[in-house]
Amino acid sequence: MSSDSTSVEALAPGKVNLFFAVGGVRGDGYHPVASLYSAVSMYERVVLTPTQRRGITVSASIVEGSLLDQMAQAGEFDLSVVPLNNKNLAYKAAELLLLEQNLTVLDVSLDIHLVKAVPVAGGMGGGSADAAATLRAMNEYLVRAGLVDAPVAESRILEIAATLGADVPFACAGGLAVGMGVGDELTHVEAGGSEDSALNLVMVASTTGLSTPAVFAELDAGREQNTYPAPGQLSVPEELLEALTSTGAPIARLHEISRYLRNDLQQPALTLQPELAKTLGFQDAQIVASFVSGSGPTIALLMESEADAEALAKSLRRRGRYAVAVKTPAE
Repeated sequence: MSSDSTSVEALAPGKVNLFFAVGGVRGDGYHPVASLYSAVSMYERVVLTPTQRRGITVSASIVEGSLLDQMAQAGEFDLSVVPLNNKNLAYKAAELLLLEQNLTVLDVSLDIHLVKAVPVAGGMGGGSADAAATLRAMNEYLVRAGLVDAPVAESRILEIAATLGADVPFACAGGLAVGMGVGDELTHVEAGGSEDSALNLVMVASTTGLSTPAVFAELDAGREQNTYPAPGQLSVPEELLEALTSTGAPIARLHEISRYLRNDLQQPALTLQPELAKTLGFQDAQIVASFVSGSGPTIALLMESEADAEALAKSLRRRGRYAVAVKTPAE
């Protein structure tokens, strides 16, 4: 997080789910899950800047070279699809943080500027990252501006985050974490311990987003018709956690990790966007595994090395695909 006399900014990462088991739908419409969240080195940045107009405005721009930028340059993404009003999750986050401090949006004069890199409706938690970064930035801003005496405690920030969405608490925390409940009950996992132990992924974006509720609805409908397997045990395999935290031989470790990758939303996402199968089936000697990120449609390709990831991402871009190399977990 950084700030100067006129603005405050914060970062929050996008994510992939290295494991995502989904239980049966509950009476309230939510699903219990067992998720292994892993933050990626693809960040949403939020900048709070004082304005002359009472209240909160929202604006947005795109990180140069990001997946969103590649799509926008090709005419496949328009920033106007991002709501720049009180419907935006970042606005809602600011509103809740103000309420926690017994303030309202009329007690501040601020622009929330979203500097976006994570695909919209891409299964990587971009909106959740916007909300998380806004909570962080607003918490600092209110103290710096002298509007409150003390910031909201970290434990309470995470509680507020959970009311905004199941992925928002993790976006606040970053790193690697097991998520239970609806994904918001987090247990932090210490990763391999060095930068060399981070996984190298190529993230490949789709030109059409997928609605998370629509993917869950497809899963529920398919399970009723026995198209998709019934819910299984909701727990993240210890073998996967051990492989992720081990310091063993790199290639053997990667193949052990790949054995336990799982996403119950992958087949429903493929049903809704059959063309994703082509990306999942990419043939490259250095691709260890491929999987849909969250509810999709962004796809992650697990690579043997950073050099391999950078080379494949560059090759895919030359072929007109939208791709970037990232590391995970990231803070």
